[in-house]
Amino acid sequence: MTDHATRTTGRRRALRLAPVVAAALALAGCGPDLDTPEGTVRAFVDAMAGRDWESACGLLSHDLVHRSMDGNSQYCPAYLERWHQDTTLYRTLVVEGEATATTEGHRLEVAPEDAPDRAEEVTVVEESGRLVLLRYPGRDTADR
Repeated sequence: MTDHATRTTGRRRALRLAPVVAAALALAGCGPDLDTPEGTVRAFVDAMAGRDWESACGLLSHDLVHRSMDGNSQYCPAYLERWHQDTTLYRTLVVEGEATATTEGHRLEVAPEDAPDRAEEVTVVEESGRLVLLRYPGRDTADR
């Protein structure tokens, strides 16, 4: 194998492993606590701010992804990138307070740190034994 081919293969492998490494770090305590609604929202916001579409998709409800993307959930990263070309909003979002349990799931308020009057409600649900977002911040203002 040529030196270039070895480097290219290594880069592809590293890109495929990036979401796995991010999840492992979160589980090891080096990131938001994905066992809490607040941590799940924080992880999603961080992924969107970093334009890490794969990780952001991994934190969305399968039902939301399926409905929003006409059943093409494998294209979630491409859809998020297209819908959220400007991720500036995500860099300043903070979770306001603690989650409130409802019959639909856990509700939280998320707002830009310099504009709390622009708070948005998000919903976190349990799906397949883990917390995921059924309604995420910025969804209503996405470019579709």
